[in-house]
Amino acid sequence: MRKSLVFAGTLVLAAGASYLGVKMVKVHAMEAPRANRQTEAVVDATNAFLKSLSAEQRQKVMFAFTPGKSATIAHFHRTQDGGVAPGVPAGNGRLQGPPPQGDHPMHDQHAGPPPDGKGPGGPGGSGGPGFGMGPAGGFVGEQYGQAVWSNYPVSDVLRPGLRLGTLSAAQRAAAMHLLQTVLSPMGYQKVLDIMGSDQALTDAGTNFASGEAVYTIGIFGEPSTGKPWMLEFGGHHLGLNIVIAGPSGIMTPTLTGAQPSIYKHGEQTVRVLAKENDTAFALLDALDAGQKKKAILNYEVNDLVLGPGHAGETIQPEGIKGSDLNDRQRAMLLDVIAQWAGIVNDAYAKPRLGEIQADLNDTYFAWSGPTTHEPGKNGGSYYRIQGPKVIVEFSPQGVGGDPTMHVHTIYRDPTNDYGVKITGAE
Repeated sequence: MRKSLVFAGTLVLAAGASYLGVKMVKVHAMEAPRANRQTEAVVDATNAFLKSLSAEQRQKVMFAFTPGKSATIAHFHRTQDGGVAPGVPAGNGRLQGPPPQGDHPMHDQHAGPPPDGKGPGGPGGSGGPGFGMGPAGGFVGEQYGQAVWSNYPVSDVLRPGLRLGTLSAAQRAAAMHLLQTVLSPMGYQKVLDIMGSDQALTDAGTNFASGEAVYTIGIFGEPSTGKPWMLEFGGHHLGLNIVIAGPSGIMTPTLTGAQPSIYKHGEQTVRVLAKENDTAFALLDALDAGQKKKAILNYEVNDLVLGPGHAGETIQPEGIKGSDLNDRQRAMLLDVIAQWAGIVNDAYAKPRLGEIQADLNDTYFAWSGPTTHEPGKNGGSYYRIQGPKVIVEFSPQGVGGDPTMHVHTIYRDPTNDYGVKITGAE
């Protein structure tokens, strides 16, 4: 597994690092001091990043943090000419109220034809800025205080904060060091792979904002080892929301994705979200015929059901229940979940995995689509994991031609998104 660092806009490759392999997890009280030290390290790295900025830059990257019980749906409307100012909501800069019930536009239904007039444009199948006002009801995201979470490109839904492309080499290195500190080695590598995918998409030619330069970092509240605060980082196919309060760190909701899911970086082939794909197929393959009949849905699912803009919504669990799995299969289910829960550093991830493990008997695994995939390539199948404290969706996207090359995933905790339990906002 490659290990890479982003520095001044370049991915530098070296050997090392591997993805997290998860067995059944036990969490002990002795983890608390280590979590406190981890929070201190994150605060130090955040303050070092802030210290590298000018006073004007700090004003653009720091926002108030006011915990609420839930995020609200937010709709963004692009101006006719597509003009937007960096660091503010798209178009007219105003968040619109919810549309009529059921008027939730699907991702990548961008407005109007691109310049060549041939319909959805570019590898992303997106019309991009400047071709109308966007889909009916606007581009969808979630707003939590001043933070914004969306799976639309940043040219449709701009994220508050500073873009990496506006930072000096030293400032960008400090930002990436902060990410290394708050994330696990596996999680940091995943972030680099996703950023590299978005950069490959940009290099191939798109008419919407993608690439490493438009990835945005925002800090909400004062970095503290006691009071709650929040770090947000992301771009088109990444949206990390990490709330920290004392020894606790919560990384839900989170979006990961890729387009293209396979790309070349120099002589190396990178397959993004490979473990998310492979561990899920391994679990499906481990089911017997009766279990598969329970797990595989009798209808097609081709997009996220509980993605950005669906905060607080609930759906009926479907698929096979964890209590119908044997011990080995439940361990495999936990390993799939760990590909998201393990993005954040180990001190925060272990307690999270422990509570998910405790609910595995009441956690469902549902599948829609083909039951095989080409070796060395992601599949075109949707799956969902739904438990009392976890929701995971893996959704190949039809936009862009090959659904195996364009994937969106989300990771939520319906009881603790945006850390409402640790901030006291629940």
